[in-house]
Amino acid sequence: MSITAQRTEPVAPPPSCTPASSCITLQENTLLLLDRAGQLVHAGDFLGGFRLLGTPLSTLWTEARGSGRAADMQRWCHDHPLHALVQQDPYTHRATTKPRGYAGDAVMMDFIYTGTPPDGTTDLGRGVFSATTRVSMGLSVLYRRQLLKSLIDDTVVNHEAGRILSVASGHARELEGSLVASPFFRGEVVALDQDPLSCDEVARVHAGRPVQVVGHGVRDLLGGPLAAGLGSFDLVYSAGLYDYLPDTLARRLTARLLQMLRPGGRLLIANFVPGGSGRGYMELFMDWTLVLRNEAAMRALSLAAGAAQVNTFQDPHRNVVYAELLREAAT
Repeated sequence: MSITAQRTEPVAPPPSCTPASSCITLQENTLLLLDRAGQLVHAGDFLGGFRLLGTPLSTLWTEARGSGRAADMQRWCHDHPLHALVQQDPYTHRATTKPRGYAGDAVMMDFIYTGTPPDGTTDLGRGVFSATTRVSMGLSVLYRRQLLKSLIDDTVVNHEAGRILSVASGHARELEGSLVASPFFRGEVVALDQDPLSCDEVARVHAGRPVQVVGHGVRDLLGGPLAAGLGSFDLVYSAGLYDYLPDTLARRLTARLLQMLRPGGRLLIANFVPGGSGRGYMELFMDWTLVLRNEAAMRALSLAAGAAQVNTFQDPHRNVVYAELLREAAT
């Protein structure tokens, strides 16, 4: 049975919309899009369905938020049969249920990196998983890991005993396959994360290598003694943390990380952008809301934190903005 066939009664506009015809149009457009996406998913065209649940759904979500109808659209999406259907996807389901207290945990990132769903996933769930982990937002996460790996390798090559700090490291998968595991590396990596399960995984994978695991959160780093004890670094990066930080805390952390750079050191921070193609699906179907920043906001944040040199750029998929902050080399 198609999703369209499951809804047999005409849909009346919600009371908050009456009598504005523009609101009825938004509701009708939303339901038509969800119906069509559901039909494609049922037909096995998972990528086709998620093309609709990417930019087109995000465009409608932006309209709803801008016109004060966000709560209405959240209800339309939650009540639609597609919402329950996509929960068969372990990636979507984990974000919704938040077993570690937040969406976007290290296990979810591993889903993207491996492209392999866990045992017990239904056939339809596997199909949805193949799309959610490989559409535009997933490609941005894959690009981010490769970018970080390149910066790590660059640090190993250009510093005899380079020190690297990953803040909110998760499973630090960017270290795997990097030159950190080679005999060239004579320095040290510090992986800092407040999640003990993530720390355990990093320690397991990199046992016997110069990778120090530090089980602390951002606020501990801001306190002073921890930062002083960790020392200074040639490369500091934070891949997914800033998506959850309000501006005040983000500025304080950036200022602290800048202080932890050696002369000539590099700090890289990343943030998803407001116009990302998957925002609608993330917020409406995964209950996953991020603090979003564009290039101008990342530049302003970096300068307010005391950066002397800032370079900002977006990834090829235009979902993530990066700010590269450089500390002047010693004269």
